[in-house]
Amino acid sequence: MKREVLLSSRAQSEFADLDKRTRERIRNSLERFSSSGRGDLKKLRGVHDGPDLYRLRVGDYRVVFDLSPAQIRVTRIIHRGAGYDWL
Repeated sequence: MKREVLLSSRAQSEFADLDKRTRERIRNSLERFSSSGRGDLKKLRGVHDGPDLYRLRVGDYRVVFDLSPAQIRVTRIIHRGAGYDWL
């Protein structure tokens, strides 16, 4: 079953700031993951007071999201050097 992909307002802004090629790679990776569950996925540790978060690696970028059976809710799209201090 294919999951619906939703982007937070912050993730939408981060996505819009990327170059066209990177946006396409991220869009394709999210599409593939939503339909097949395939991708470089890792559960994030140390997340407090909230849903479990996961990251999908897409080249130099990380797509951070939480999962439900029907949805992928993207909270951030960050460059790999940005780190996860915001968690």
